[in-house]
Amino acid sequence: MKDIFNVDEITFGERLENTDYFQRKAVYGIVISSEGKIATIETPGGFFLPGGGIENNESHEMCLKREFLEETGYEITVGNYIGRSSMYHIAKNYKYMHGIGFFYFADLYFRKNNGIEKDHKLIWLEPSECINGLFFKHQSWATAKAMNIKGLTV
Repeated sequence: MKDIFNVDEITFGERLENTDYFQRKAVYGIVISSEGKIATIETPGGFFLPGGGIENNESHEMCLKREFLEETGYEITVGNYIGRSSMYHIAKNYKYMHGIGFFYFADLYFRKNNGIEKDHKLIWLEPSECINGLFFKHQSWATAKAMNIKGLTV
């Protein structure tokens, strides 16, 4: 069986034939604390990695820094690239969606404010709790891969 954590790109979900998908490219950061916990965003809709959609031809780094500031209030440093994964799914806003995620290690640098997205709360989860609790499978894959790269157990 192929080790899915040693690949650079993977797709989850099934693409339905004769179906138009809205394609959304997004960038996410994985922050691992000194205690081995994962920075996770809690929203009314579930748990997600910090990050989001690329706007106006932003670079990955620009997008990730903007999203962290909006969601957590933290300025960050962007680290090494982890990988890319995507997921076909049905989203209430876009109907059929193909979410493409680019994942990077990140470190919290400085807390500038409390974030502007008031329904987003930064929480720290144990790796297994994070991986099993994330709303999107492609984010779970990236988190498990990040732990594998760092040589940490899940």
